Amino acid sequence: MSKIIKESKLFCEGILSTSICSNYHFHNLMHSLEVYEGVRIIAEEENITNNEKEIVSISALFHDTGYSRIYKGHEEVSVEIAEEFLTLKNYNLDHLSSVYKCIYATRMPQNPENLLEKIICDADLIHLSAPNYLQRISLLRKEWRYFLDMNFSDEEWQTLNIQFLTDHKYHTNYGRSVLEKTKSKNLVLLQQSLVPKN
Repeated sequence: MSKIIKESKLFCEGILSTSICSNYHFHNLMHSLEVYEGVRIIAEEENITNNEKEIVSISALFHDTGYSRIYKGHEEVSVEIAEEFLTLKNYNLDHLSSVYKCIYATRMPQNPENLLEKIICDADLIHLSAPNYLQRISLLRKEWRYFLDMNFSDEEWQTLNIQFLTDHKYHTNYGRSVLEKTKSKNLVLLQQSLVPKN
């Protein structure tokens, strides 16, 4: 782990654990570390350079820090926070531009334009393929209820998530060959939970 990744990790952990983010059920430190770890795994499988790994790792750490100041449109603020910190650290300007693009690529709906953006996008939604997927989306539901005043019946929530999983496609080779398989199992679990009980 490079010095700038270590410093970025400490800085972002501080923001996410001491701001309003610590009250979020889903978009919190745990999610950001999950995305960071997902980036590490996917980047290794996609066989990118060390500089590229550094860029996408830093992007993962900063990608949701904007939630500390604003919920909707947080990506813009995440970029500002990354810019402030990385500029102070004299981070390479070309790499800085790539960090911004990676953070912006996580906006929904995702539309990554290069491999680094594809990696962070897949890592940001790696929970779709996680064994604890149902638990994770219940945390997102709770967060939306408390912080966005969005309420869903059980059936509405399941239908929304079935549609999201059905429409979603991973972008990297690793995502398509590995994550897509376990995501498909989660889709079946969701669909089965919608079957009326007699």
